[in-house]
Amino acid sequence: MKFKTTLVAATMACSMLGVSAFATPEGWTEDFEAAKADAAASGKDLLMDFTGSDWCGWCIKLREEVFDTEAFNAQAFENFVLVELDYPNDVDQSDEIKAQNEELKNIYSIEGYPTILLADATGKPYAQTGYQPGGPEAYLPHLEELRAVRVARDEAFAAAELVEGIEKAKALDVALDAVGIELAVAHYGSTIDQIVALDADDAAGLKSKYGQIQNAGQIEAEIQEAIALFEGEDYDAGFARLDKVIEDHGLQGEQLQMVTAIKGQAYAQKGEIDKAIESLQEAVAVTPDSEIAPQIKQFIEMLESQAAP
Repeated sequence: MKFKTTLVAATMACSMLGVSAFATPEGWTEDFEAAKADAAASGKDLLMDFTGSDWCGWCIKLREEVFDTEAFNAQAFENFVLVELDYPNDVDQSDEIKAQNEELKNIYSIEGYPTILLADATGKPYAQTGYQPGGPEAYLPHLEELRAVRVARDEAFAAAELVEGIEKAKALDVALDAVGIELAVAHYGSTIDQIVALDADDAAGLKSKYGQIQNAGQIEAEIQEAIALFEGEDYDAGFARLDKVIEDHGLQGEQLQMVTAIKGQAYAQKGEIDKAIESLQEAVAVTPDSEIAPQIKQFIEMLESQAAP
């Protein structure tokens, strides 16, 4: 069982639709540093395709339906330097590319495939997407909508350069709202720190806003530490880590529910089904009407059916 904070019976991002031994598409590069240099010189953005080219069904569909089409190639190269970051099962890769891709997977916190990141020439991401139905006729306009996010971000950053104090903080806040909280927390930490410092007395409510966001990011990081311990079968340490997260942050509501459910998953992985069911039932009781409560209940039913004689 793969532990993820998206929880319990998470749907698989990719399906096995057969093995395909694709090479890097024409016009794409595997070299991330070269891609950034090309983007800087040409004034283009980066389109980064994190893919499993020979095992991920949705990755294969995206490539066949969009990336390999003449319509996509006729337009996409005008705006993007295309970068394929592949994590195959059976495709040969150099040690350098394997090391590069592993590092980038960690830097960009990639959890599923395909993940498509749009970034500026420095590699700073401003939008994320994945497979979309409809072929290039739908995908190209979708990418254009996402490119508008960078325009809004950059306009707000430019406005911030012209003002000081709380007005600067507000302009920077507009920039981060454009890219979205998830990407902002992961990749715009210095900007968040600047906003908090500029609104030190919380006059605009930005210190509180980003303080809560930073705290949520810290909780997520600590939960991931516990998940890594569970995946390494160090269960006692993992349970202790989650208990500390609950105590240190005073978790309540859906955050407490999430952590309690993860404990239930860990007990199930360990083979302690009774404890797993008990923990999962406790999780449901925390917030019975939450979005994830039905998933937890389904997991309980699955475990109960497995445990039945």
